[in-house]
Amino acid sequence: MANLFDYLAWRGDLSFASSPFCEVDNLVYSMLSVMDYSSVVSPSVVGMPVKLSDCYTRYRERYPNGEYFGQIFPEVTANVLRDAAQSVRFGDSYLTAYRAETDADTVSQFAAVTFVLPDNSIFISFRGTDDTLIGWREDFNLSFMHPVVAQQKAVDYLCEVAAVHRGRIRLGGHSKGGNLAVYAAVHAPEEIRERIITAYSNDGPGFVEEIVASEAFRQMEKKIYTIVPQSSVIGMLLEHKEEYTVVESTMSNGFFQHDPFSWSVLGTKFVHLDGLTKQGKRHDRVMNEWLRSCTPQERKHFTDTLFGVIESTGAKTLSDLSVDTIGKMREAIRAFSELDRESKEHMLLLIRRLAEVGFADKNK
Repeated sequence: MANLFDYLAWRGDLSFASSPFCEVDNLVYSMLSVMDYSSVVSPSVVGMPVKLSDCYTRYRERYPNGEYFGQIFPEVTANVLRDAAQSVRFGDSYLTAYRAETDADTVSQFAAVTFVLPDNSIFISFRGTDDTLIGWREDFNLSFMHPVVAQQKAVDYLCEVAAVHRGRIRLGGHSKGGNLAVYAAVHAPEEIRERIITAYSNDGPGFVEEIVASEAFRQMEKKIYTIVPQSSVIGMLLEHKEEYTVVESTMSNGFFQHDPFSWSVLGTKFVHLDGLTKQGKRHDRVMNEWLRSCTPQERKHFTDTLFGVIESTGAKTLSDLSVDTIGKMREAIRAFSELDRESKEHMLLLIRRLAEVGFADKNK
């Protein structure tokens, strides 16, 4: 079955004037925010925009042997930039306002870039979770607090860009990037919200109940376009009040279906399915039932303890954990053994509760 790269090969010669913006275009722009454009694209919203075709040339000069994406994105991710830059459809887009910020003190990982399309509309692309443990810790924070720092940065970024670029607005991202796109759209000032065409979440996690129950979320709901694969794990986490589109993935495992390059494409659309598979529905029930069984304080305690143990190994990224794995496991075990009794019991309780919820659901 065709995927994103086939779409770029088959339809890349069609301009937006001859074939309107579609859901697959959203994923192309969303994945383009994964690349590191520092020293290539100005961080300023009033800096000189860079044409995508020129951006690729500069990017290759910066990374002649290819960019390392860590344990999260495969090496072929950079081929999205190559193929899009060489196409008629995307090559005339301009990039501006590239930001990439990771802050251990505020537990924040944020990256975004804006694309100016030929019709002067813009697509703001938010990067999802990268290889850093800080980024993963912030993901866990989504389960018990709002806004996390990246969400507030997403709102600020949208407002800053919208003040300079006056065209219509699309926002999107994959994984946490999708969460940021929706959060920014919901919490932007009314004048900006009126200019938004669509906020795309490509298998991005949902939100705590307080957000999806808000009037602001209800008002933007019709402009939110959520895409999840048939056995989604990440995209079904937390609360979703909006409708979502289920698409086919060529992967059988729900976690692996998070890979957007596995999503089947037919023409200008993904291959749509009637709904989640039994496995997907079970993932949704088990994880969200478990999360609802935990208070926000319990989720915070679990997150702080878990990442405290992981960070005791000295690792800063997921890639670091893959180096001297046995040694890092020893460090983690030592750190866990040195936890106070309450923290140990709390972690084991929540892990046991997850197992019980999963076992009970399996036997329904």
